[in-house]
Amino acid sequence: MPTSATGTSNSRPASGRVRLRTAGRVGIRAYGLIRGRSSGFTLLEVLVVVVIIGIIASMAAVSTRVLGGDHEMDQEAKRLVAILGQAREEAMLQGRDVGLRIDARGYDFLLFESRNERWDLAADDPLLRERTLPEGLEASLRLESRPVQLPARAAPTERNPALPQVVVFASGDLVPFEVRLERAGTKELRAILGRAEGTFEILSNDDVERR
Repeated sequence: MPTSATGTSNSRPASGRVRLRTAGRVGIRAYGLIRGRSSGFTLLEVLVVVVIIGIIASMAAVSTRVLGGDHEMDQEAKRLVAILGQAREEAMLQGRDVGLRIDARGYDFLLFESRNERWDLAADDPLLRERTLPEGLEASLRLESRPVQLPARAAPTERNPALPQVVVFASGDLVPFEVRLERAGTKELRAILGRAEGTFEILSNDDVERR
C-alpha cells in the first residue's frame, strides 16, 4: 500500500467507495422515477382533477341560483327599460312618435316622419341604435297578453317598409306590451312591462307567472 512522506496511506477506505457506488445507484433510480412521472399523469391524478372540476361547476351553479340567477339577463332588461324611458322623453320633447321593433335576437328603434307618413330607422341616434342580445338570450313579445310572431329584422325597402310593434307616442303614452327575455336550457325569465300611461316594470321568474 503506498504511503506519503509522512508515513500515512494515500488510499481511501473500501467502505467509502461502497457508499459512493450505492449513493450513485440510488440517485440514478430516483432520477428515473422523477423523469418517468414528469412524462405524463396517472389515471388517478386525472380522475382527481375531473372530480374537482365537477365540484367547482356544481358550486357555481348553486351560487348562481342563490344570488338570484342571470346577471347578464338583468342587465339587458334594465338597459331596455332605460332606453325606452329616454325614448319616451325624446318623443315628448320633439313631438314625434318613436317605435320599437324587436325580434328574437335584439331590437332597434324607428322615428315617425310626419311629412312622409313613414317610419325611418333611428340609425344616427347613438341611444336608439340597433342592439343585439348576448349569445344565449332570446326575446319574445306579447301584446294584449297574446304572443306575437317576430320576423327577423331586415333593412326597410319600398315594398317592405320598417314598422314597429310598439309605439311610444309624442304624448308620452304608449302601446302596452310585454317583452320577455329567456335563456335556453334554464328557467330564468325577465319580463319588461310597458303600460299605457308610459311606465315600465321588470318582473322576474315566478312573478311573471303570478301577474
